[in-house]
Amino acid sequence: MSTAPNNLQHLGAILLCGLVLALPASAEEGSQESEHAYGLNRQATWLFRSFLPDESDDATTLGLEFESSFHLGGWDVKNISYFEFNDYPRAIPGQPIGNPEPEGFEEATGIGDLLTGFWFSRQGVPHGPHHLSWGLGAQLPTASEDELGSGKWSVGPSFDYEYENGRWFAGAIAMQLWSVAGDSDRKDVSMLIVKPFVYYSLNTDWDLMYVPYGISVYWDKSSGEKMYLPLGGGAQRRFRLGETEMNLGAALYYNVVRPTKGTQWDLRFLLEFQ
Repeated sequence: MSTAPNNLQHLGAILLCGLVLALPASAEEGSQESEHAYGLNRQATWLFRSFLPDESDDATTLGLEFESSFHLGGWDVKNISYFEFNDYPRAIPGQPIGNPEPEGFEEATGIGDLLTGFWFSRQGVPHGPHHLSWGLGAQLPTASEDELGSGKWSVGPSFDYEYENGRWFAGAIAMQLWSVAGDSDRKDVSMLIVKPFVYYSLNTDWDLMYVPYGISVYWDKSSGEKMYLPLGGGAQRRFRLGETEMNLGAALYYNVVRPTKGTQWDLRFLLEFQ
C-alpha cells in the first residue's frame, strides 16, 4: 500500500490545525486566572501499543491531543482536538473511535478521523471543587484510508466534568455522536464516548493516574460487540524544561469488556507539555 506521501501531507495539515487551535490560549494566557496543572493550554502526545487476542501482529498508535481556551462574548470556551496516526494489522472494532469496521481489508497505516469538542462556561462564575460545562462534540472524516475512519461527519452533545480536592484531580469528558452526512456506502455512526481521567498526587514530582483510551459504546452493534471498558492505570513524573512544565508517564489497561476481535491490552506512554 503506497500511501506514505499522502499520509505525511495529512499529518502535516492536521498538526497545523491543532497548533492553530492552541494559539488563542497562549494569546490570552496572561489575562486568565490560574488553572490546575492538568487544566487548560496543554499539548499531549500518546504513544500506545494495542495487543490483539489472536494476532501475531499488534497495533501501534500515535495520538496527538491539543487543548486550548478562548473567550467568546461572556463565555469561556475550552476546546480539545484529538487525532491519531495508526498502523493496524487488521480491522479493529471501535478503533479508531468511530470506525464502523469497513469490510475486506487486512492492514492499514495512516491518519484517523479528527475528534474534537467545545465546552462553554460563564465568565466570572465561581465554582467549588466541582465544575461542569456543557458543549458539543464532533468527528470529522479526515482519515487517509477508509479502514481508519468512519467516512462520516458526526456531531452531538457533550459535557466536561472536573473535580479537584487536595491530592485528587478527576473527571470525565463524554459525548454522544450521530452521523449527519458523509459516504452513503458507509455504516451510520451512533456512539457514546467517555474519556475519564483520575490523578492522585503522591508528592511534588509523582502522580498516579487512570487515563485510558476511553469507554466507548456503539449502540447499533449486536450484543457483546458494543462496548470497550478498560481498567488499569499507571504513573507520571512531573518536571520542568526551562520555562516549560512537562509530564512523562506510562500506563497499562486491560479491556474487561470488549468486542470479540477487539484489543485486550493497551500499553500507553505519555509526553505532555503545559
